[in-house]
Amino acid sequence: MKNTQKLLLLITLSFPMVSSADCEKWIDYLLEKYHSSRESDKAICKIWPADESKTIVVLPFPNDIEGTIFYDLDVLLVDTQSGELIAHNWQQNAFVSDAIELNNFEIDTARYQLNNESRAFGVRANSANGSRYVPISQQVINLYVQQNEKLNRIVNNLMLNNSGGEWYDCDGEYNSRNAVLLLGKNTTNNYKDLIVSYNEQKEIGKKNSEGECIEEITKSAKRKYTLHYNGVEYPLPEPVY
Repeated sequence: MKNTQKLLLLITLSFPMVSSADCEKWIDYLLEKYHSSRESDKAICKIWPADESKTIVVLPFPNDIEGTIFYDLDVLLVDTQSGELIAHNWQQNAFVSDAIELNNFEIDTARYQLNNESRAFGVRANSANGSRYVPISQQVINLYVQQNEKLNRIVNNLMLNNSGGEWYDCDGEYNSRNAVLLLGKNTTNNYKDLIVSYNEQKEIGKKNSEGECIEEITKSAKRKYTLHYNGVEYPLPEPVY
């Protein structure tokens, strides 16, 4: 009896791993069904841990417009078993990839529980310029929430991480800003407020009289600001951080 129980437990635990590896088949299925005339680049998928009956699929579509690459983005929520569409969000020219190149996407399934019924998920986009001497890197996030048959984008291009500077042979300055997205205690229009908590860091490099490389790092105290839901989205402050 104990061996049977152990076997059943092992089988149950193996299901999420098998399903996670299997979600990629829906990428080709969805491309063929809804975007047969276009090619997707950097497509990803993930079974939603909060509800494993649903799978999140991100389909980016690059467009070359006068030498600059713009990405249309289709974010889909599909049935994990059948691949059938539950809801989706289409965004034209969602991201730009030029001097700062769009590298990849990540699906963020942290616990963004906005109220008792609504839980959001995120799509993060990572960009960098690949320069050794003038490096720049960025990460932005979009948040999506399902409302019946609609997948609403409630946060658009919120900057989480941003770094850059000039650095050559230990001489230069490099600045970075790193943020996390948290749920607040208060509610506005039936959705929890979002807290953007961040700190900033400055790194200065120089050589001393003996030619040794000296790096000085200073960090700011943690700061934060709050985003409030207006019934449609969480408007971002100006400038957008």
